[in-house]
Formats: sequence, structure tokens, C-alpha cells
Amino acid sequence: MLGNRSPPTYKQLATGTGGSASSVSNLGSNSKSCSGHHYQQAYLGHSHACYHHQQQQQQQQQQQIQQQQLGHHHHHHQSHSHGSRTSLTPTMKRGKKNWGSRERSSMSFLIVILFFAVFGLIILTEVFMIDERSHSGLMAMRAGGGGGASLGGRMGDSMPDYDNVKDDYDLDDSILSDNKLGFIQFRDNKLKIQEAAGADGQRPRYAGMLLNGAAGGGAGGGAFGVGVGGAANGLNMPLIPWGQLLPDKVEETLPHFPFGTAPSDGAWQVVNGTRFKFFVYSAYFDRRDGARLVRVIGATKTRGPERVWCRFWYGSAPLNNSESSPSTTRAKYTSATVMARVKIIRENWNLKYSACFVLCPVRAPLLDVPQYVSVVSRLRAPPGNLLTLRNTDHDADFAQPLANVSGSGSGTSDSRRPLPHAPPSGEQIPDRMAVCVKPFHFSYDQALYLMEYLEFYALLGVSHFTFYNHTLGPRASCVLQSYQRGQIPGNLTAFDLEPLPPSEAANNATPHVLKSLHYQRPTVSILPWNLRMRSQKEIRTEGLFAALNDCLYRTMYRYKYLALVDLDEFIVPRYTDTLNELLSSLNQRFRNRNTGAYSFQNAFYYLQFADDPLASSGIPGGNDQLGSVRASLVTQRKTRRRYKLHPQKQRSKYICKPEAVVEAGNHFVWEFSPGMGSLNVPPKEAILQHYRVCEFGGNDCIKAPSIMDRTTTKYVNRLVQRVDAVYRHLRQRCDLPALPTLPKRPNAQSEMQHKEKPKLLQKMRELNAQQEGKEQVSAQSSATTNQQQAKATTRKTTTTTTTKTKTTTTTTTTTTTAKPKNPLKDATTTTTTTTRTTAATTGNAKQIAPSANVRRKRKMIVFDLDEMGVPIARVEYH
Repeated sequence: MLGNRSPPTYKQLATGTGGSASSVSNLGSNSKSCSGHHYQQAYLGHSHACYHHQQQQQQQQQQQIQQQQLGHHHHHHQSHSHGSRTSLTPTMKRGKKNWGSRERSSMSFLIVILFFAVFGLIILTEVFMIDERSHSGLMAMRAGGGGGASLGGRMGDSMPDYDNVKDDYDLDDSILSDNKLGFIQFRDNKLKIQEAAGADGQRPRYAGMLLNGAAGGGAGGGAFGVGVGGAANGLNMPLIPWGQLLPDKVEETLPHFPFGTAPSDGAWQVVNGTRFKFFVYSAYFDRRDGARLVRVIGATKTRGPERVWCRFWYGSAPLNNSESSPSTTRAKYTSATVMARVKIIRENWNLKYSACFVLCPVRAPLLDVPQYVSVVSRLRAPPGNLLTLRNTDHDADFAQPLANVSGSGSGTSDSRRPLPHAPPSGEQIPDRMAVCVKPFHFSYDQALYLMEYLEFYALLGVSHFTFYNHTLGPRASCVLQSYQRGQIPGNLTAFDLEPLPPSEAANNATPHVLKSLHYQRPTVSILPWNLRMRSQKEIRTEGLFAALNDCLYRTMYRYKYLALVDLDEFIVPRYTDTLNELLSSLNQRFRNRNTGAYSFQNAFYYLQFADDPLASSGIPGGNDQLGSVRASLVTQRKTRRRYKLHPQKQRSKYICKPEAVVEAGNHFVWEFSPGMGSLNVPPKEAILQHYRVCEFGGNDCIKAPSIMDRTTTKYVNRLVQRVDAVYRHLRQRCDLPALPTLPKRPNAQSEMQHKEKPKLLQKMRELNAQQEGKEQVSAQSSATTNQQQAKATTRKTTTTTTTKTKTTTTTTTTTTTAKPKNPLKDATTTTTTTTRTTAATTGNAKQIAPSANVRRKRKMIVFDLDEMGVPIARVEYH
């Protein structure tokens, strides 16, 4: 079979490059050596050897070709990096071409989809977030940066800052020069607000409000019957200054008096048509410094509040016994509309909503003082609120005696109505004091403490309290309503003795008798406070800054002084009996007529401090009932305070003159009337006693240096009598809880320790020195006896130790019996005697360990006040 086998044939390799031609020729020449005649002769013997040799040569040639191709590919790669293109096969070119087309088509499709998505988002934003005013024909426009014709955008957070406007009382002709205010213009049946100057100072800008929804016009300014003017401003249209009323023809097209809404004074009402929450509570007429301003207390968005209008309502005052038909009543009321300015109250803690003032100027002589006010954001919509304007000449609190008005007809029945009269000012304001308290919350129901609060301030000279009811418990509500209706006893016969300074007490001086001869039962006002905003999340503490400023203007012209304090704070004078006497004394000494407020430093009386033992000692000459009342009063139990006072404007509170304050804060006055200021009261005159728990939690606050301050004890007898009288009267009606049981009185030794005087210190030292001498003699004699016993006997030390222990006990008992009076020093002397006797008795024997029931006492530094009010430090062990 081998002879019939044909020799293998080899296909010549294709040369791809010129560089491989030599290798191919060599391969051909080598193949000839195994072909032809020589191949045929030696085939049988050498065929396999030639075959393997050719295989090796082919492998070598292939390796050389691959190396040359790699070198050639590297050369092409370098040439491609210099700008040349790599040659590709048709298949590779066709694949790359197809991949590029798919990628470009995908990118185009994504771009189109993204474009439509953005366009749709813009359309949805414009549809769903557009101002509701556009549906009723009143659209707010954002101030444009171009000329007067450029109107674009919507009124939102980019509104001008209202706080940059001039002061509240700068309402004269110079207000027209303020760029932040401006004018109102009419053009093409549209009402627009035009600023006095644009960004370039020449061309006007528009903050813009459209009065009518109908576009187009042709009526122009002539539709309102207003002549063409304003050429000085470069405009061929009438200009109306900010704060003046709208034209009569425009006013006639607006909604009429809201007869379905009852006028209110002191209730939260909504402002319809705003994008954010907007509520109003009360309205006051401010006439200070010659201004004519309606000031509305409200709450709205802190940043970028929305523009609103004030609608003034006028009408004849109804007679008490007269009745009129609805059509007659409707015809009596006329209206006037001005644009308002929203001023955010400064203390808002950067929350979303804040208390605010809505300021509406009433310009004379074109506009009279209205009877009611409505705050609206859409002129075409009916008002959602109606506020009674206070502090006017028609206010019932300032009215003169009633005048008789003869009725028509028989003339037998007369109708009576008060005569208008301006509120008092200056020295004509009654010398009385009122207190404002922030809104009750968390269902406050501490009735007994509330009675103590009212009666203590009544002893200090306060005649009226204003409270705001957010959430109030049933017992506290019953107590306040009883005060409000005057259903509590008003007698006071008790008196107190003023504590004497140590110098006068040493001279056996007679203490001064303190009587509240001018005591009056306090009056109480309770106002609802149903503000629909989340406390501490949307607005600060139930909107307390709106309550404080409402109380400020509510008591203005009615009380000379106003104290803004919390339920756990008491302003206590040091050397006077009432706050009115304190302020009169300060006015005489400082002689500052520009004082508008009196600020008092804060002192913490932590409730974790131990109760004063005097609070449980009862009332001299009183029964257990009065003793229980005294033991339950916080101002009598907690007489230890923190030694360091807070600086002014930190936790401080103040008493102000209401007519001298524009904006009230929690700890100080934010804004005074022009020329007025605050007086920092020295702490030796009075401080703010603040009864609360540790402000940072826990009980570490009591480790701070403290001082015993019993200033409030000079009111103890009168306060206990008043609280006891009210408690007995309201216990059944208001279901008041029982008084706490009177704790056991301390023994005579502890009382003697508490009442020890510095004069006894010298005697105590002498007694201690004598006792130490006796102890040394006793110790020496005991040691001699023990040595003799040790020499005479050879018994075990157990019996000796027992005998010596008995001797030690006998010596200790004798020492305790001989030591008089001072129990604290007795304990110290007893311990010392026992230690020394034991040491002398045992000698080299094993010492006796101290008893386990001995408690280590804590050393505390306590400060007391001397006769000059200077603190003196001493050490106490507790």
C-alpha cells in the first residue's frame, strides 16, 4: 500500500504583502529539493523525513510572516494616529456603518422624547400652579426689569421685601419718593401698580394687578371718568399715590358689605384667594405721631408674603333700640379700598409662617376712619373676613356719657348712644397695670397655681389680665370664667411684716406693717385662639408673637403699664410693695421721660431645689387649712435661686408703656415709637423670678452656685388669705383637687440649727475647745489604765478588747450627754471622741472599723444677703 500511495501535495501560501516574497521563494526552492527525480528515488526511504522537514520550514515561515504582519500593523497604527485611516474589510465596514445608524437613530429618538417631556412639564406647571386670581379677572404680575410695557411672570416669592419700606409713621407726602412704593395707574381698563422709578432710575416698572379679566378695552382711563394726567412721569395716564382709595366707579363694581359674616374682634378669620395660609385676628386704628393707620394683626408666609387690599366699611352707628330692614342696612354701608402693606414681625424663628402686621393708611381728608375692615386678596371676590376697628373715637371704652336722642313718633321712648371721643394720651391714661400671657396650650389645667398667679400679681398692683385660649383644661377654665364674671370674693384683711435688715434687727427695730389698702379684685379677659397652623412646625408656639402684639394694642390708652410675662414668671420688687410704686420710684430717680419699657433680669428658681422649711411651718395664728395653702404655693416653697442672673435681653421680661411700643417681642421690645427707649432695672431693685425645671433636662442645674432669696415671704399672709378665700369659694363649683397634706414639722434641734445666728459661732468654738481638752485628759487616763492592765494580766486580748470596747462606749455616751444645744457639733464631737478613745484603747491591737450606717454629707456653698444686699458665702453640709 505504501507503493501505491501518492506523495502529498502542498498548497503554496498566499502572500499578502511584498515583504514575504523572499520567504515564499525560499519555500519554493526548498520544496524543489524534495521533488522531481531525487524525490522519486528516495521517496520510499526518506519520504517521512522530508515531510517533517517541510513541516518545520512552514512553521518557521509562518512565524516570520506573523512577526512581519505585527510590525506592519504597528506601523499602520502609528500612521493612523497621524491622520491616516486604517483599512477595513467590506464586512467590517458594513457592520460599522449599520451600528452607527442605529446609534444615531436612538439618540435622535431620545432627544425628541426629552424635548416633549420638558415642554409638557412646562405646560403642566403653568396650568396647575397658576394663580387663582386669573379665573376671576385679577392676576398678579411680577415686577419686570424693562420699561412700562413689559409685564411677565407671576407674583410669588420674588415679591419686593416689605421690610425695606419706610417706617410705619412716615406717611406724609415724602412717601411718594420711595421707589419701593409707587403709584396706581389705569390703562386699558386695567389697574396696575407702578413703581416710582425703575432700575435705571428713569423708566417705571410694574408690579402689576389687573382689575378686570376682560382683555382688550378701548375704554382706557376715560371708562372711570378720570382725566388724563401724569405727564411729569412720562405717562399719558392718571397716577394715584399708594394708599389712596380707588375711584368711585371702580368701587361700585366691587362686592358689597358681607352681611352673612358677623363682625368680630379677637377671632381668627381667613383671607380668601391666597396661595398660602393667611389669617387675620383683629384691627386697630393707630394715630400716634399724627399718623392715620389701620393696623391688622395677622399671620401669613414668612418669606414673600402675598399682596392684599384693605376694604374699609362705613355706616352710621345703629341705635340701641332701633331696628331696620336689610335693604336699609345694606344701603347704609359704603366702602373704600386701598392697597395694604404686609410687615412680618421679626421674631419668627425662620419658620414657614409668622405673625405679621397688615398696614393700611387712612389718608386725610379724603378718607374717614372706618368702622369695619376686611382684608382681601381678590377684589372681585366677596370678603372672607370682617373685623371691628378698635381704638377709634367711637370705641366704647373711650366714649363719653350717653346722650339722649329723641326717637321719632310718640317721643316717649328715647334711644341712647355714646358720644365719640378721642382716646386719652400721656398723663390722662389711668395709672393702672395689665398683664398679657401667651396662649394656653397642651390643655393647661393647673387651677391652684393659676389662682396663685392671679392673686400674687393682684397684690403687686395688677388690675387686668388678658389670656388667649388655645387649649385649656376644665378646672382652669372654670377658675378663669369665675374671675371674668366677678364671681369670687374680694375681701382682704390680712397684713404682713416687712423683713428687717440685720442691722435694724440687732437694734430691736419695729418692723413695718405691709397692707394692701388699694387691693382690687382683678378682671380677666379670655380670647379664643383657634389658629389653624401647626405649632413649632409652621409657626412659633401657637403664634405667640401675634398674641403679644394684639394684647399690646388692645390695652393701649386703657392702662399706663403693661407686663408681658409667662405663667411661671413673677416680677418681684425688693424695697417696694407694688410694681406701680417701683416704677414711680424709678421715674423719679432716673428722670428719663423717654423711657418706654423697663427690663428685668431673669433668675431661675429651679423646682428641683429643696423646699423651704418655712413653707411647712404654717401661718402664725392660723389653722391647718392656711398652713396647707401656704405649703402648696410655689412662690413660698421655692426660695432658693441660681446665684448668677441672666444678662439683659436673655430670658429677660419687661413692663412697657403701650403707646410707646410699635412692635413687641418676647424678651424685649423690637421697635419703639420715635424717641423712646428701654431702661434696664438694677437687680437690687427687682428681678424676674422664674420658676421652672432645669432648662437642659436632668437635675444637674442644682449643682450651680445658689442663694437663698425669701423676698416673696413679705406677701405670705395676704397671699394665703386670698388664695384660701378663692379656693373655698370655687372648690365645689370647679371640682378643685384637695390641698396637699401639711408635712411634719421638723424637731426643735433642726429648727435651732436652721435659726442659728453668727453671734453664736464664738460660743460654739469655745465649747468645742473645752471639750477637746476634756477629751485629751480622758484619753491619757484611759491609756495609763490600759497599760497597767496589760502588765497585771496574761489573758488573751479578746476579753481585754471587749472590756475596752465597753469603756469606749461609756466615754462616748458621757460626752454626748454633756454636750448641749448644737446637734451638728454634737455629732462631730461624738465622732471625734469615739475615734480618739478607740485609738488610745486598742494601742497596737487591731483597729475597729467605722459603722456602716455613717452617711457622708455633701458640702455646699450657700450665699446669704447682708443688710446692704451684698452676698456672703458660707458652707453647709447636706
